[in-house]
Amino acid sequence: QPDNMTETLLYLALHLAGLAPAPELDEALRPKWLFGRTVRESCNRAGFSEQGEFATEYGSDHRCLVKLGCKGPVVKCNVPVRGWVNGVGGCPNVGGICMACTMPGFPDKYMPFMDEDKWGGVAADVMKFSYGPIVRFMRRRHIKTNFDVEPEWRKRGRELTTGYVKRW
Repeated sequence: QPDNMTETLLYLALHLAGLAPAPELDEALRPKWLFGRTVRESCNRAGFSEQGEFATEYGSDHRCLVKLGCKGPVVKCNVPVRGWVNGVGGCPNVGGICMACTMPGFPDKYMPFMDEDKWGGVAADVMKFSYGPIVRFMRRRHIKTNFDVEPEWRKRGRELTTGYVKRW
């Protein structure tokens, strides 16, 4: 990412000039403030993964792409938040799978790109058949009983009230 490279070099120059502390690095010696979170943590499709809803073909909808080969759950990168250049682009932001291009061992470790990752598929199936339905049921129940109801003062009755109660 060009923006990350520029920011890192500028921060390093500030550190060498004594104007900034030493940057905190991860185990791959990358700045933690840029590579501390996974792509999934910032992906706009992550909610679908939580629900156990996964896309089965490209361009079909906005569901999670893990079953199509997305490596987002294991990749540490800030592309979904920052974009590729000046806040624009980046694989997950334009409907593509994350190919792990910012990770050590790329591309060999993550080939073939378009095939479902074995463990990603297992995790997706667990989400789809256990955690996802439970969360979906609880969320719908909570919304129905707490948020999709009119307040007591607004319900139909013999007199029209505003809900205002004199407190003194």
